Amino acid sequence: MKAMDLDQDMALAAARLMESEGGSFARHIAQAFYVADTTNRERLLTAFDDLFCKFYRQYRIDQLTQGETK
Repeated sequence: MKAMDLDQDMALAAARLMESEGGSFARHIAQAFYVADTTNRERLLTAFDDLFCKFYRQYRIDQLTQGETK
C-alpha cells in the first residue's frame, strides 16, 4: 500500500491517529496535513508515505479489534 492510494477519509484517519498516538514529529505532520491544500496534501503523503501507511494500518487493526470486542 502507498499513502497516495488512501482516499481522503483514510488519510484523515491516519492523520488523526498520528496526532494522538505518534511522537511530536508525526503530530506536526498530521497538523500540517489538516491545513494543507490538495497539492500540499499530496506532497505530504508522498514525502511521509511510511508514516501515513503505518498509522492507517494501525487504524484498521484498531477498527477490527474494536469490532471483535463489541
